[in-house]
Amino acid sequence: MKVRNLLLAALFAAPAIADTPATATTVDPLANEPALSAKRLTGSLTVGYETNYTGRGYVVSHSVAGGDSVLYAAAKFNYDLGKRSKLWSLHSTIAYHAPTSGHNLYGHPKFGANNPMGAPAGMVVPGFPKKNIENQFTLMTEAKYTRPEWNISFGHDFVHGGLLGVMAKHYRNQGASVVNEVFIAPEWTPQGDWRWLSMGVKTSLSFQGIQGWWFEPYITGKFPIYGDPATEGSVLGVVTLAMSATADYFADPYNACGNGSQAFWIKLSTPWFVKENFIVTPSVSFNWLGKGGMDANRRSHVKQLTGNPTMVPFRNFGVVFGISATYTF
Repeated sequence: MKVRNLLLAALFAAPAIADTPATATTVDPLANEPALSAKRLTGSLTVGYETNYTGRGYVVSHSVAGGDSVLYAAAKFNYDLGKRSKLWSLHSTIAYHAPTSGHNLYGHPKFGANNPMGAPAGMVVPGFPKKNIENQFTLMTEAKYTRPEWNISFGHDFVHGGLLGVMAKHYRNQGASVVNEVFIAPEWTPQGDWRWLSMGVKTSLSFQGIQGWWFEPYITGKFPIYGDPATEGSVLGVVTLAMSATADYFADPYNACGNGSQAFWIKLSTPWFVKENFIVTPSVSFNWLGKGGMDANRRSHVKQLTGNPTMVPFRNFGVVFGISATYTF
């Protein structure tokens, strides 16, 4: 099966990362299939585990997540519309992320001495929600146009819960942990000696929950480690360099991130094709906060009230290990 069915789940915590470049062909093997054909449908089912809760490149702090690790599951469906020398395809992804532990946000923080409110030291800070980051449900749909050396996707993201849900519910007081976005994602996939390279940028406009722009540029390189790529017993290497940034997303009245760069990360993964349609993927990601994310840590009102420097939303640097298993069809 094509590697693209793997990468969604193996790298799902960084949605900006695109699928494996399609192989250049002059005639689509599905060109003679009817428009409605089961042969045009492919997909994947994935379960996985990561040692830290992440989102848009942020590594969420222990204080905010109520723990560190996360379990996830994802189902992806691809429908190839198939035309000679040009390919439109439709994609849909359903994903669910669940932290493996949790408690009240910031764990019933208590006022520290010399807090700006003048409250007695040791008194519980009022007003914190009973739950930490909610389990995240994501529904992504997109249409993709593919040519030999480039492709472009147009789509919609619906997110309930997770880090974006916290931002909508608590940063913008929306009352619901829901964010809706539309996006465009062009990608360059050179052929010849550079066929293992892809680079692009996903640009998202949030129009519900929080309004504003996300930009997620990336460069991904792939190389065979053992055996012929995507054949039984083979191992593939994948290296991704990516970042996230915002514009007009965070408002000054809230102790949230500043706009601009949010996070930078390098992710390494090694998909192992145990069987033709079963892949196990270990991974490790190195994540750094950008200026906007650092602003959130600097301005954290919980840190100011408690005098505790660990009461911040994100880690300045985090190493995240993961493992996933994917069945493709």
